[in-house]
Amino acid sequence: MASSSTPQQASLPPPRSTPLRGLRGRACRVLAKLHQWAESGWAGPATAGWTYAQGAVLPGPADALLVPFGLADPRRVYSLALWALAGSTLGGITAYLAGAFAFQEVVAPVLGLVGIDPRELASFRTMFARHGWMLVVFSSVSPFPSKLVSVSAGAFGIPFPVFALALGLGRAARFFTIAVLIHLAGEHIARWWKRVTLQCE
Repeated sequence: MASSSTPQQASLPPPRSTPLRGLRGRACRVLAKLHQWAESGWAGPATAGWTYAQGAVLPGPADALLVPFGLADPRRVYSLALWALAGSTLGGITAYLAGAFAFQEVVAPVLGLVGIDPRELASFRTMFARHGWMLVVFSSVSPFPSKLVSVSAGAFGIPFPVFALALGLGRAARFFTIAVLIHLAGEHIARWWKRVTLQCE
């Protein structure tokens, strides 16, 4: 039997993958990996490890892992918030100790490299003398770099119990607010996740 396809049809190239399809494929792989991590035993330590590094030295948002892991598995979001709180508090304490014991040797030269001169440090000292614990709380719940505030708190003599309490309360407010929002949106997230995974098949 002769083939029904015309020569013109036979010469058509196969359909190319569009940029949108490629982007969806990458997003599906990322989401699948996040869901796999969220269901494994590594999501909590990974969240704590990131928040520790971010609180001590690394730039970036403190909830960069809490949000995607919590969205991937909303049932565990409060546990992940506790991991984030523990890691972030320890990271802030590390930065505080660096400011208290190695400010002139390590921290001040590094601040000089990023453009913070001694006059600005003097103004920081005045601010911390007046509003130290409030600055720590503010940096803990806002995008303001908390590691800079933690280092300054150690360098400028904010009492450690005051610092630790302000840092812990601020971080707890931030992480558990995120956890509550994710938990309240759990049904919508579950439906969204089902739609996404069906599209990824």
